[in-house]
Amino acid sequence: MAEKVVFESARKADADMRQARNPVEDKNVIEEVDKVISAAADAGASEVHLEPVQDGYVIRVREAGTLRKVSDIPERLKLNVANRIKVLAGLDITKSRIPQSGYFKLVHGDKKLELNVYSMPMLYGESIVIKLSYKVSATMRLHQLGMQPAVLATYQKALARGSGLYLITGPPGSGKRTTIYASILEELKPDQLALGFDPVVKYEVPGMVQGKPEEKSEYTFAEAITALIRQEPDIAYIGEISGEADARATIQGAFAKRLVLARMTANDSVSAIQNLIDMGIQPFLIVASLAAVINQRMVRRLCPSCRQPYSADATMEREIGLKLPDGAQFYKPKGCPACQGTGYRGFLAIFELYKPNEELGKMVIAKEPVQNIRSKAFKDATYTLKVDGIMKALGGYASLEDVLNCL
Repeated sequence: MAEKVVFESARKADADMRQARNPVEDKNVIEEVDKVISAAADAGASEVHLEPVQDGYVIRVREAGTLRKVSDIPERLKLNVANRIKVLAGLDITKSRIPQSGYFKLVHGDKKLELNVYSMPMLYGESIVIKLSYKVSATMRLHQLGMQPAVLATYQKALARGSGLYLITGPPGSGKRTTIYASILEELKPDQLALGFDPVVKYEVPGMVQGKPEEKSEYTFAEAITALIRQEPDIAYIGEISGEADARATIQGAFAKRLVLARMTANDSVSAIQNLIDMGIQPFLIVASLAAVINQRMVRRLCPSCRQPYSADATMEREIGLKLPDGAQFYKPKGCPACQGTGYRGFLAIFELYKPNEELGKMVIAKEPVQNIRSKAFKDATYTLKVDGIMKALGGYASLEDVLNCL
């Protein structure tokens, strides 16, 4: 049987009854939790981690991809803080020995947030992670994402077909949703119908009808994809492909004359094709439906005020495996008041584009090894993650170490 969608919690239980049953609403506990979440939201953090230790919780937040300790929770408040967060997220506070996940919303100043909460039992109590999503309107366009001109032009040309499957791949946290919404904005016209269905609606797109799983619904994610496609959208965004049923429903939807965008976790663009085959999808169906695959990574952007140049040498060239231009320089972080001493200011993405053609399609159908397909697909080196990353490191946008570590 297919797995059911993990639905968001509506948290409709009576708050007064909760207060009567447990001490979660103690004023000190409420203030402590509010303080942690408010500080994280003010800083634009992406995650809050409550890490259980023997004498309480260590609180760390993730900012600019780096975890930073912000406070400690003493042992006497440890259980009540955990329960307070679980109540907000609609989790069962009577169960502390099983993993749970939940969800809640809040408005903090001018920011609208969705917070996904994940708990799991550990040696000294429940480890809790709160992932913060900031509800904003999608405004980033493809030309603002930092694609190399050749990659951008090729991808825009592929999108202009207006039909087929466009996969945006990479590890979690690599900015796949941002690229998908930029792709939608690139092609969406006033006379078109655009539908999207995703467990987390990170961006709101004007002119697009967006949905997410609702509590107590009995359909699977694959059934949701099928239902969405039956509404005959010109542009469809169907969230993450994670299994055969999802993949099959997505590919079937891409056969009609419509543009279908989907996310997938994959190491590189060619591996994404192999992932679909491993899920049980016939290679000829993939070849017939696939219009383009983008694979991407997110790296920290060097602070332009304090980055420090250094000369590349022959050892680096051998390590990289690419011929560097004469006098090539890379850059490293230093730290200054403008970047709060971190050496970094924000993030940037590096990209790789797989554009199918007849010869590559024959190799996929013949189930040739991934490395053979990759070698054939990327004769033009400007399309690879590695080359894009090295070019951005040479331009002073990212450190060479960050680029190589993310590949």
